[in-house]
Amino acid sequence: MSEWVVDVDAGLAEELAESIRQGPVLEIKDGRAIRMLTEETVARIEGLKVEIFANEHPPPHFRVNYQGSTANFTIEDCTRMNGSGQILRFEKNVKYWWSTNKTKLIETWNRLRPSDCPVGEYKGD
Repeated sequence: MSEWVVDVDAGLAEELAESIRQGPVLEIKDGRAIRMLTEETVARIEGLKVEIFANEHPPPHFRVNYQGSTANFTIEDCTRMNGSGQILRFEKNVKYWWSTNKTKLIETWNRLRPSDCPVGEYKGD
């Protein structure tokens, strides 16, 4: 089976990039991100990319590529399936971003997957 990769809308990816620019999320409390604030200046994020794999193995999932590292997360509950490198430092940022964009990820999955997608339409929640 060949991989069917769909880049997520640039605006969606930019929301995650902005979250990472603001620094690592320590915890998510009452739907709000609690961050560690430091005097460190966070450099512009180059090359952040979010992709959806719509013609692959279950479960429906997305990949975050950041500074040469990648991690895959389920669309259903943002469980990390695998990953390594710098992106793991920002896993809570990804979870916070996912919590406000899950519907858009599902819509992207259902709209752009090929008709012969072995996983089928996302029907979660």
